[in-house]
Amino acid sequence: MKILFLLVILASCTRKYADYDLIRKVDFQKETYERPVPLTKVAPVGKDDLKACFNQWLFFSNAEKEKNESIPLVVRSLCPGQEYLLDAQMREQWWTTLIFTRSCVSIETKCADTMKAQ
Repeated sequence: MKILFLLVILASCTRKYADYDLIRKVDFQKETYERPVPLTKVAPVGKDDLKACFNQWLFFSNAEKEKNESIPLVVRSLCPGQEYLLDAQMREQWWTTLIFTRSCVSIETKCADTMKAQ
């Protein structure tokens, strides 16, 4: 019982939320995000979502680093065949105990299709 109580005290959890109104998939970097200015109009054509989690036991890997490095790849894999994403909601969650860490990212977005200017 004491061990369980100690683990609860030594556990921590963090959540981050970010919303992006428009993302150009090939250019997306979370740390240096700048809203793109498309040359044509974009319109929603569907929805997509994806969740990725990374685990760490003791000090054999770095789950948070792996998650951060994978975010651009996760973004690029959403909405195949589309160049832009609309109204993307990114949720990051990280929790740890003494021996185990789990870091996750989930993204929900609308796919966007470019429309030719008239």
